[in-house]
Amino acid sequence: MYVEVVDGTSRVREGENLTALSVRVDDRSTLDAALGSLGTVDGDHVWLDIAALRAGAEASLPADAVEDWAAGFDGMIGYATKSGWVNDDGTKVRAHVES
Repeated sequence: MYVEVVDGTSRVREGENLTALSVRVDDRSTLDAALGSLGTVDGDHVWLDIAALRAGAEASLPADAVEDWAAGFDGMIGYATKSGWVNDDGTKVRAHVES
């Protein structure tokens, strides 16, 4: 899954892919403003709001796939937590920025 940032807007893409997470941006100068409530820039990474990421990804899935997908999403966040990629209060996950 990745967050696509193009023309000053952001959206979650490939929400079904739970094996990768990144932020893809066409113009880094617009990144902070385009993310809005979805995340905050931290150098070459972005701290993504987990609830907003989940909602954006779920919106792209067929309704009958969401229940099974949710368990996989929780597993992805669990892996990120064990790897140190989730903040202390468990609300944000770190993703690499790709230009």
